[in-house]
Amino acid sequence: MLHNRGFENGENAWVPGQPALAIPAGYRRGILRAKVTVSDLTCWSARMDSMERLKPGTTLWLALPGLEPKLATVTWSEGFSAGLRFAEPLHPAVLDAVIEGRTVRLH
Repeated sequence: MLHNRGFENGENAWVPGQPALAIPAGYRRGILRAKVTVSDLTCWSARMDSMERLKPGTTLWLALPGLEPKLATVTWSEGFSAGLRFAEPLHPAVLDAVIEGRTVRLH
């Protein structure tokens, strides 16, 4: 099933009421590396829960399971949750694979 959320117009097309995802991931900001949980994932954006309070405008690299890290910018922050906007969108088929857990780490 192709989710294709948020690809055409670059907007966050996640709709409240959709099943909540909790995708384990990692991020890097400068020399800091940390494990995080990603939810509300679309082709262009994601919500990230971390152990750090991030400021809007912060740039970081988000590593989703089985994928190369993606450059993202924090668009909003509330406590330890932050909204991210990807510099380049995820392809809809890649989004589908991540959501369905079909991506794996090779090492």
